[in-house]
Amino acid sequence: MPVLIAIAANTEHNKNGQIITSVPVAYSRCIQRAGAVPVILPPAENEQTVALMLSGVSGLILPGGLDMDARFFNQEVHPACKPSGLELDTFQITLVNLAVELKMPLLGICRGAQVANVALGGSLVQDIPSLLPESRIVHMQKVFSYNTNHDVRFERGSRLCSLFGESIRINSRHHQSIDAPGKGIRITAWAPDGVVEGAEHESLPIDLVQWHPELLMQKSDGMLPLFDRFIRNCKDRVNT
Repeated sequence: MPVLIAIAANTEHNKNGQIITSVPVAYSRCIQRAGAVPVILPPAENEQTVALMLSGVSGLILPGGLDMDARFFNQEVHPACKPSGLELDTFQITLVNLAVELKMPLLGICRGAQVANVALGGSLVQDIPSLLPESRIVHMQKVFSYNTNHDVRFERGSRLCSLFGESIRINSRHHQSIDAPGKGIRITAWAPDGVVEGAEHESLPIDLVQWHPELLMQKSDGMLPLFDRFIRNCKDRVNT
């Protein structure tokens, strides 16, 4: 039986002013290369519909996208932020809460990592350049990059360390990051300037990365272990 993996869609306005859903193809390609079948989830208007969406899948990926609205973690919106919209934020937070309730494997990438952390009660650094103006690390590459940009260091004994060792090179396309960790979230990866680059849940199969492994996968298999383990967790859930 195929393993179905949900990818939460983002929203945007097309040239006619219509709201459309979108997911970069790179995410679905990574899921397929790891041996599973991707399913795109458009935003839903109520929790019951979201629950029905998740009832037919074995795992959830929250992809990158625009900024979260800071009101979800009780802050004023920073001038440098471009919120994606309350409807999308609410939908994805509901997805996280239900995935936690179901103990469903979850992989959060870039914005997705931030959404998961906020859903669990954490907060975000709204604008890294404002917080660390002296940092020489370029966290926001000018284009979505298939090339690595800076190092990331992993905590010994963490799940990310078990996959990649103590340090690797990553790409970078973000101006926000996890600040205070949410309930059960343990920060396990940092850039050289101290910016959080990864985290994991202490007891659930939830892994959060700030970089874009799906883009690096377009040039090499270096990030395949991350997707392989995620799919294995999903298969284990199906078989239990």
